Amino acid sequence: MTLTVSAVIATYNRGPELRIALTRLMAQTAPPMEIIVIDDGSSDGTGAMMRAEFPTVRYIRQPHNGGLILARNFGFVNTTGDCILSVDDDSWFEEPDGLARCVAHLQDNPDVAAVACNIETRDGLVYFPKAAAPFDVPWYVGCGHLLRRSAVEKVGLYMPELYRQGEEKDRCLRLVGAGFRVVALPGVMVYHDKSEKGRKPGLERFYNHRNDLIREVARCPAPLLAWRLARSWAGNSWKNLRRGPRLTDLKVLLALPEILRIGLKHRAPVGVEAYRRWLHLAKTAAPSGASMEKPLNRKPLSRPAASRPAAAERPSPARSE
Repeated sequence: MTLTVSAVIATYNRGPELRIALTRLMAQTAPPMEIIVIDDGSSDGTGAMMRAEFPTVRYIRQPHNGGLILARNFGFVNTTGDCILSVDDDSWFEEPDGLARCVAHLQDNPDVAAVACNIETRDGLVYFPKAAAPFDVPWYVGCGHLLRRSAVEKVGLYMPELYRQGEEKDRCLRLVGAGFRVVALPGVMVYHDKSEKGRKPGLERFYNHRNDLIREVARCPAPLLAWRLARSWAGNSWKNLRRGPRLTDLKVLLALPEILRIGLKHRAPVGVEAYRRWLHLAKTAAPSGASMEKPLNRKPLSRPAASRPAAAERPSPARSE
């Protein structure tokens, strides 16, 4: 029996981009059996667009902005598919059979809990070599992945306190700890338009640093915890320093009581062997070594014309507010 698929898209004030994402998703050769859009309090007319143009899509508007992770958790518990597809409101499969190929891989490999699609950004950067065979990775990217529901139910939902970043790493570490695999499918391309709406680099740096520390407190085995906390702090501080003087480290330092409280609240460390395996994958299989913030290929790559949205449907780049 073929696995069924539900799709979850969280959105906030990206109506034009969401229109493209939904249109492309619904045009897949094997589209999801259900699609749910969680609107995190948009004020740009997204609701009116959804009601007028996508009446078959389940649209839920949250009364306030609760964050991306809370929206994804909400979508997971309110869908019924054997698999959960996650794409962003500004991302879509480049090929019409992309989703079908992801489902086929989960169907054929019962030990795989998640497949990570190959992400290509608007500036032409690509996360994995396109011709590579499937291989194990330490985490997927939120804007393009497919999850096996039964595996996620064993390890639990995302930590809502992470708010907006780092949830993929934490869940995948738990999946590895539970004996599952996370596999990259380099030939399945997802284009990420990376809309500038709502992106705040300073906030992203803060949450990257903060949430890495929370993950270590929550998941790292006790014998390795002190070393990993120091390593995580030093690594993130160095990345921030390379981008110029920042207040991020000071903000994270002030947030340490909160970091410890959240991490200890969710503390359920994985085994030492599983944790070391995950670290090894983070060093050898993740783009740019230990971070998916920078793709593997540094030189811009051209995309096939067929994968690009038509000029009329592509939104113009928006300025950050």
